[in-house]
Amino acid sequence: MILSTRHEDDRPSPDPAELRRLRLAVEASGEIIFMTDAKGTFTYVNPEFERVYGYSSAEVIGRTTPRLLKSGTTGPEEYAEFWHHLEQSQIVRREFLNRTKQGTLLIIEGSANPIVDDSGEVVGFFAIQRDVTERRHIDAALEQSEHWYRTLADADHDSIFIVNRAAQIDYVNNVSAARVGRTPGDIIGKRLEEVFPASAAAEMWREVSTVFATGQRQFFEQRFESPTGDLCLETRLVPMSGQGSEVHTVMGVTRDVTDRKALERQFLQAQKMEAVGRLASGVAHDFNNLLTAILGYGELLKDRVHTPDILADLDEIKRAGEQASHLTRQLLAFSRKQTTIRQVMDVNALVRDAYKMLGRLLGEDIELSVIAAPGVCQVFADPGQIEQVLMNLAVNARDAMPKGGRLTIATANVRLDDTFVRQHAGATAGPYVSLTVQDAGCGMPADVLAHVFEPFFTTKPVGQGTGLGLSTVYGIVKQNGGYVTIASEPKSGTTVTVFWPMSDQHEAPALATETSTRALGGTETILLVEDEAAIRCLMRKILEPHGYRVLEARDVSDAVAISETHDGPIDLLLSDVIMPVLNGPDLAQRIVTRRPTIKVLYVSGFRNALLSEQTRQPQRVWFLGKPFTPQALALKVRECLDSHSVPLTRSGAPR
Repeated sequence: MILSTRHEDDRPSPDPAELRRLRLAVEASGEIIFMTDAKGTFTYVNPEFERVYGYSSAEVIGRTTPRLLKSGTTGPEEYAEFWHHLEQSQIVRREFLNRTKQGTLLIIEGSANPIVDDSGEVVGFFAIQRDVTERRHIDAALEQSEHWYRTLADADHDSIFIVNRAAQIDYVNNVSAARVGRTPGDIIGKRLEEVFPASAAAEMWREVSTVFATGQRQFFEQRFESPTGDLCLETRLVPMSGQGSEVHTVMGVTRDVTDRKALERQFLQAQKMEAVGRLASGVAHDFNNLLTAILGYGELLKDRVHTPDILADLDEIKRAGEQASHLTRQLLAFSRKQTTIRQVMDVNALVRDAYKMLGRLLGEDIELSVIAAPGVCQVFADPGQIEQVLMNLAVNARDAMPKGGRLTIATANVRLDDTFVRQHAGATAGPYVSLTVQDAGCGMPADVLAHVFEPFFTTKPVGQGTGLGLSTVYGIVKQNGGYVTIASEPKSGTTVTVFWPMSDQHEAPALATETSTRALGGTETILLVEDEAAIRCLMRKILEPHGYRVLEARDVSDAVAISETHDGPIDLLLSDVIMPVLNGPDLAQRIVTRRPTIKVLYVSGFRNALLSEQTRQPQRVWFLGKPFTPQALALKVRECLDSHSVPLTRSGAPR
């Protein structure tokens, strides 16, 4: 604004009403307005000046602006430059940090206009200012808030993005950009199809369009091929309104759930395997009862038949029964109900001992290599079970290399950490001994790999495999608190790694075994409890010819009644484990209360947790697994009756 003066004779008479209106406008203005002379001395201030700065007009008129208002934050050179522009008749617009009468600092935004006369000389200045302190603080707070939110968004593990109605990307955080191998600057402003693969972009825009159309949140899952591999993504879309209620943009938050989905699949697989295991154990238990009767009665017939043809037929029956018994043992191993005798042992020593046997098993066209970890790989396990694991894996590897190849067996002392546990459902962190069997065979696709531990699942032709090899491995490892992994690809071989819990116990000498030369007969009284009539009758027929007195009970109530009414001594309780109403250990506890000197012999197709509880009792406890031969039953009964102590393994299980 430039004001000028005219000669007295040319100047029109001022309109008093107009001057009054102008003064009222200046004084009522919400802006700070003041005037100075050419030296910066105040000549006029309006009421807004007085309100904002706290000075009355009387305190201000006659004083200079810098001396009155300066905060000390503006340097002399800045003031010099400011006055230089004004003296050159230039309008100056800028911000100042001024001080009020109370000492408060204000951010002032304003302009200073030179007043010149007709000769062009600057005779004063006219200034208009505005207090923008609060606005600047709000702007700073908003800027800080925006900075914080951007920092949080960029630090988030989830992908965050904003898409407008033109399918353009208005914002992405660092994770979003990294997921497609780019930077945020490369993506912002581009359309979805310019950034993502065509199928992924189309699916994403279909969901985003639904949000634009309905104004409702959306949730969807999609598979996405990123530079780091295939991902499973969960995306939540949220509408963001502009002016009015119309959805202006859509914000998406995408989470990588690839690991979680894998864990869910592993958990479901583990549940399925557990269910199949329970079914397998039940089948094996019932089947063992049948096999006990078949093999037992077959042996009794052999003692009474002398015709060669019939004896040969009986031998075939026995051979078939023993093969069936082997299948039930594999089922029990899978269901983790297999009878075990554990001891502290070195896996390296076992692998070395098995080297020659494996060489004969694999054949000359397969090169066997053993890489043993230095030191001792010590576990607490049944050596027979580890041999069974090793044998099953070796046979599978051999079958995968029909034209020969290389098989590598390696051991190592390892520690499974929390990361491994998170990625492998069912695993437990801690020290383990790993046993790895790696072949160079045909390998397996992913759909086959998902079923390899299931009983009776096999890729071999009919008649060439039972499908119990890997399921047996799975069951044995789980029974011992371990974990097993398998990795395979077509034409790239297969690697199976078994993790066996490491033991810190000292290796114990093997228990001495007695010969079976003792006499099998006796005159003691035996309480026989078996709910299967065929097996109960078989056991009585085996024991009575040896001189024993057999008190036969078909169920728990019979057994309790006999124990309470029999006047003479009962030397041995011979009982099945799994029975209706009451199990064998609970029955034994009742009977031992009345007859504390009685000894206990269990027969069962598998030993479960009930026996572990029973071994805590003070009485003598023994075990015989089904199916058994007549001689095995007679030997175990005599061994039990002749015993004076309870031989237990380190796990607390009876021998």
